[in-house]
This record gives sequence, structure tokens and C-alpha cells, in this order.
Amino acid sequence: MSKGAVRKKPTGEASRWYHEFLRHDVGYWLTAAVILAVSTWLGPSIEGIFNFNDVRNWLFQHLAQSVTNPAAARSVKLVFINDDEFWFGDLHHRTPTNRVYLSRVIGALDQAGASIIALDFDLRVPDPDANVTPGDYQDIDPYKPYRDETDQLVRVIDDVATRRKLVLVKTFGYGDSGYRFEGDAFQAYGICNGMNRDGSWKNPGTKEFPLTAQAQKNIYCGYIALMPDKRLVPPPIKISGEPAKLDSFPFAIARAHDPMHPPSLQNRDYYSTYITDKVADNPNVTLSAGDLVRDPKTASKVVKGAPVIIGAGWHLHSYGRGLLVDIHETPIGIINGSLIHENMAEALMSHRIYPALPAPYLGALEIAAGVIAALVFAGIVALWARILAVFVAIFVLFAVQWLTLQLFGTFLDAFVPVFALGLHAIAGVVSEAGGGESKGSTKEDAKAARRAWARFLTYPYAPEKDGTPEAAEERIDGVGADD
Repeated sequence: MSKGAVRKKPTGEASRWYHEFLRHDVGYWLTAAVILAVSTWLGPSIEGIFNFNDVRNWLFQHLAQSVTNPAAARSVKLVFINDDEFWFGDLHHRTPTNRVYLSRVIGALDQAGASIIALDFDLRVPDPDANVTPGDYQDIDPYKPYRDETDQLVRVIDDVATRRKLVLVKTFGYGDSGYRFEGDAFQAYGICNGMNRDGSWKNPGTKEFPLTAQAQKNIYCGYIALMPDKRLVPPPIKISGEPAKLDSFPFAIARAHDPMHPPSLQNRDYYSTYITDKVADNPNVTLSAGDLVRDPKTASKVVKGAPVIIGAGWHLHSYGRGLLVDIHETPIGIINGSLIHENMAEALMSHRIYPALPAPYLGALEIAAGVIAALVFAGIVALWARILAVFVAIFVLFAVQWLTLQLFGTFLDAFVPVFALGLHAIAGVVSEAGGGESKGSTKEDAKAARRAWARFLTYPYAPEKDGTPEAAEERIDGVGADD
């Protein structure tokens, strides 16, 4: 486009932006398109390299905090078996965990009036390929004292389940035809052997260990497996040969809490915010198993009428030494697995979950945000203004993310493409301003450089009535001629 073709009287900032926008050639836009495509494609990898995942999780954790439904410990309580019980108490720092002690904790919670007792302990059998069926007690463990412990645990489960709801861990694995059940100790006693179409469980019991009708109805099972992205709620999964999907452990707690209206994830990924890692130290939420077993009456002030998760909370090496058992990285730092289940169950029960957009739609939105940013950046003239525009764009993204999370439950993660396109716009101004002078061998080169510096510095402050970029260039040219 010729110089004369764009020399029109300005009508304000919009006209100035328009003149600058038209000045960019095809190469500029092709470069911007490549940057947008690459930054969108490599966005997750770039976030990982520069440790942006922690920043993203922090942003999600704070932006998703609803004013009307903030993350808080409302219902689910925790009972941790800590160092006192594991290293110096009846557990005798032994693996597998002493199941007689687990039965005592369940009995104490029954006395304390817990509404749901969720046992966060995996009782898989030693042979993962064993096809355990009701009555196969030998498959539980070849060591008879361990089988005797499990016998006592199951008798307590049957007794307590006549009055309370219990949630147990169901083991699963991956086979040739998809996910499948793997052997666990409960199967040998006829507990959680199969699923009904409505998601409830078949708990027939065995001849030696019969389950009452009420106990069969009150026992639920769920799998334990955390998602790679710890913000995601573990969804129900399809098990080969079963008519219903297998709930995750926190989902099973939510189902037991309201069997008539269990949560529905609608075959989509859902995010959840976390409450706080300080819940583990809150005496109104968390109790030690030792205190519970010694004084169930006092513990009832905390757990009565509430779902309670029994979890492991001891140190690995010795009393107070080494890492805590079963710890994982989360948006609020390294916390215990049972605390993650507590967070997820609370989120499901209080409707504090946010549906994630399918990947194609989310990618399209990120590209759209990048295109808008590229168009806006292209019409800004001065270097300082483009730098400011990048920061403004990031701030706007914060606001948009807050709105999308609160109104639509969607987390729009477009920081990398927008920031990359901002750097491209800044680099274009700098290279244009410095490129002409570096050539500098002819009068035309020097003139081109002075015109670039006009757009770089002078144009945004030009007080003259004729404020087009070309007028600014001519003023600079005149200064150069006088020199």
C-alpha cells in the first residue's frame, strides 16, 4: 500500500491503531500464526519446563474459590493412624497393617456415631492374578494369623454395617479387554463381588461369614487411584463384564451419603479445589486413631453424624523420621492421600466441582484468545505501549478465568500463547527500530531507521494535529536533514 493511500486525517486512537495495523506485511502475520500454533501445541510442555504447573495450580486454587460456596471442611472427618499407634502401639510397625486394630477403629467410630465409615486401606491379596471367589480364604494370605485377623475385621464390618454405612477399597487393574477387578481379601468373604446396574454392590457373604440383609445394603466399595492432574476428580471407570461403572473412593463416599441422588459427572472431566492442608491439624476435623479408640464418647463430639475416613498418617522410617506414608503433590502442596480423598468427597457432596471443557473446545478457545491478542498487539505503535499491553492482556486473562470458573466452571489456560504473541509484537518493534541503523550504508537506510524510531518513540506523544505515523516520520526526517 502506498504512502499516499493511507494519509488520512485521524479520527482518534482508533485511526492510529488502524494505520499501524495496516502497516504489517504478510511475513509478520505468518510469523504470528506460527508462534500461535507452536505455543498452543507446546503450551503444556513449556509450562512443565518453566515449572508453570505450580503457578497454574495456584491460580486455579485461588480463582476457583467461590464467594458463595468457598472450599471448607463441612462434613467429612478424618481419623489418622499416626506414629504413636504405628511405631509404639498395637500395629507393631508391621506390613500388612494389623487388621484387628483396624476393626477396633471401626468399632470405636460406630460407638462415636459416625454416619459413614470409609476404610482407606488396600486389602489386595498377595497374588494379583488370583481369581478370588467367595470362600477362597486361602487366597487372602498363606500365613494363617493374617487370615485370622481378616476374619475378625469382616465380622466387625458385618456387625457395624447393620447400623452404619461402610466404604471399602476395591482393587482393580488393566487387562487385555480394559479395566478389571483384581483379587482382594473382601472378595473371599462375598463382599463387593459384583455390581448392580444402579451402581450398588452384590454382597452375598459366605456360609462361614453370612452378611445380614441390612449389612449387604450398607456396604459400598470404590477404587483408589489419583489422577495425573491432582485437580481432577477421579471419575467412575468402566470395568469389563460389569453392568455399571466402578466409583472412585471419594465418589463412593458421596454415593453412600445420598444413594438416591449420587453425583453425576456426565462422562466429563471435573476439577475440584482443595480446602487447606491445615485440615490435618484441625481438632474439629481430624482425630488420632489412638484418641478415638481410648475415648469414643469424647470423639463423638467431632464425628457424630459425619462421614469419616480412616487413613494412614505415620512416618516411613521410624517415629517422626522420614516422609509421611502415602503423600502426593497437590495444588496446596504435599499432602496425605486420605486428605486428598477428604477434599474430593467434600467437593462432590457440596457441589464444588468444575466441569472441564473437552480438549478440542478448550484448544479452540485458547487459539481465539491468541488471535485476538495478536490483532490488538499489531495496532499498538510504541514499545512501551506493547509491553504494557502484554501485562494488561495477562490481567484480563485473570479476570476472564475468574468469570469462566464462576459462571461456567471452565478453566481457560491461554497464558502461553498470549505471552508468546506479546513477545513477538515487542520483538517486531525493537528489530524494526534497530534494523535500519545497523544497515546504515545509504541515505534510504538511515531514513528508514529514523521512521522506525518515529513509531518507536515519537509518534505516541505527537502533539500535532496531523498525528498519522507518516507525519511523525516526516518530522523525524526533517530533524535528520537539519543535522
